[in-house]
Amino acid sequence: MIGIKVKGSFRFTKKQRITYPQDFRRVMKLGRRLSSQNFVLFLKRNDHLFHRLGVVIKKEIGPATFRNRMKRYLREFFRLHRHQIKGSYDIILMVKKGCSINRYQEAEEELKKLFVI
Repeated sequence: MIGIKVKGSFRFTKKQRITYPQDFRRVMKLGRRLSSQNFVLFLKRNDHLFHRLGVVIKKEIGPATFRNRMKRYLREFFRLHRHQIKGSYDIILMVKKGCSINRYQEAEEELKKLFVI
């Protein structure tokens, strides 16, 4: 099974990440902001032909294991659902303090409502 390509790549590549602090600031300042119980979503159109994702999780959210798990959940959701989002956007997902997500399915349901997928 190694090396089999799926039609329409589901990989999360480096070019699809927001890495520079000035890009984070630009999207958070000029972009559209949507909130849910556990997440804040910032969206801003970009000039690329693909979406880019940035994840923000402060240390006050919880221990490193919880923060890393939340990052994995957010990246996995983006990887699986980015094809359903029309246009090309820079997307920043921020986890709120007091986040009570324990399973990927919970995060997926809330993020679907946030993205209206």
